[in-house]
Amino acid sequence: MRYPRFCIIPSNGRTVLNQAIAAIKPQVDHVIIIWNRGGGLNYPPYMFRTDANEELLQGVHFIEVKETEEPNISRWWNYGLRWADGAVGLRSDRVWDKWDVAVLNDDAIVPEGWFDAVSGAMRQMGIAAGCSGGYGLPVLHTQNAAPPLATRMQGFAFILAGERGLRADEQFVWYCGDDDLGRRAAMAGGMVMVPGFHVNHLHPNGQVNEALAAAIPGDMQRYVDKWNGRPW
Repeated sequence: MRYPRFCIIPSNGRTVLNQAIAAIKPQVDHVIIIWNRGGGLNYPPYMFRTDANEELLQGVHFIEVKETEEPNISRWWNYGLRWADGAVGLRSDRVWDKWDVAVLNDDAIVPEGWFDAVSGAMRQMGIAAGCSGGYGLPVLHTQNAAPPLATRMQGFAFILAGERGLRADEQFVWYCGDDDLGRRAAMAGGMVMVPGFHVNHLHPNGQVNEALAAAIPGDMQRYVDKWNGRPW
């Protein structure tokens, strides 16, 4: 069965955002942009629509982050997860007890069929989360342990089973939140990495400015305090 599909993309309006939306939009029912102003732009995309991107942005939902809010990608993911929960509840044709929520960086360009592959494996296994990028056979994590680096949940592109109610831990401002969430997903039923369907992550760490770089050691220490060891 195909369940309702959502995609959350935090962004400050980098030009690659349109590429990310164009790649994922045909694969989901709703795209949710968590619009933040950390890049210095003072206007969200819907205020400068052009003929070139009008069709692309049609039906895309925007949640604006308060201008005074400090950057916190875990909190931004949670804004989108709550929005998806509410949208499922508003459907009048049936009561859905399952829904799938992808989380992408705004520079993560998914290939055709990515959502089907990851969600399909996740639902077939009856587990909590999934990502792509593996080789050979699917790799399933179900233990309370840091997974090998090569098969950890890819923080720039993953899918959660929305009905399980997983949320990002907002103590992780920029780093380690994906590692923490992937580990908790494994403990909540499982996290699978499917082979192939490699996501083109255009600019890894491209958003890390001086302020975020200063926050990274704190994120790592908070992870160590929580899990008694580093994620990698």
